[in-house]
Amino acid sequence: MKAALIPPISALRQFARGDFHLILSHLLKDRRYEAHYARLRRKGAYLVLDNSAHEHGAGDAPLILADQAAELNAQEVVVPDVLFDAGETVKRAIEAHEAWFEGTNIAMRDPDLRLMYVPQGRTRAEWAVCFQELVRMHLYTAKIHRINQTFVIGVSKDYEEWSGGLNTLLGTYVLPMKDNLHAQGIHMSVHLLGWGRDLWELGRLSRAYPWIRSIDSAKPFVYAIQGIQLNPGEAIYPYPGRPENYFDAKMGVKHYERARHNVEVFRKLAKG
Repeated sequence: MKAALIPPISALRQFARGDFHLILSHLLKDRRYEAHYARLRRKGAYLVLDNSAHEHGAGDAPLILADQAAELNAQEVVVPDVLFDAGETVKRAIEAHEAWFEGTNIAMRDPDLRLMYVPQGRTRAEWAVCFQELVRMHLYTAKIHRINQTFVIGVSKDYEEWSGGLNTLLGTYVLPMKDNLHAQGIHMSVHLLGWGRDLWELGRLSRAYPWIRSIDSAKPFVYAIQGIQLNPGEAIYPYPGRPENYFDAKMGVKHYERARHNVEVFRKLAKG
């Protein structure tokens, strides 16, 4: 799977390269951040515009995301969601569809633009219902408003602590839906939102589900800033947590060395 890196802003030039990136909507207020990804987009990179729900608890407003997507010519947008709240996530998705496709706004009507939906819930049952509702909503909107039928489901690392972890969500719910849609000629991609705290599980997921398209993470840099070098097979260091000023953090030479190593580990695990 593709591995998108989320480094501090000061390290964008060193690490945010290549052809696939997940960018955070709230950071686009920083001119350095916006200019960096605008430059990559002009070179042909694929940009996924995330709604920053992980940082703020709920995704940014639909029209803000629409303006940002148009400004950057992003190819994919994460539909607003609310952490751990199935009902509010479905409600926000409905509101986004209304704002984007039933008004005069045309920014989101690009036939090639993809939408990513992030199911949420306090229990596995709530998550499953939310997942099914979001898929149903997208297919209805694609038919009525003739938007891109191809879409993406984002599976958050936040649910790795449930019994069976992400493996159960992927195997029990996502894979059957993916196969069912494929039989109808509809393509559903899958993106893992974040690298779980069971770091080595990523390699197992990648091998078990080679159809997972992509994953993003700031963990290689968070660990590096704390002086931690990750080595597969060794005991996993407790995750120190992303500091409040993470995106403004400055990285020294030793930080860069550890980060390069951690990034390589992350990418190898993502490839399986």
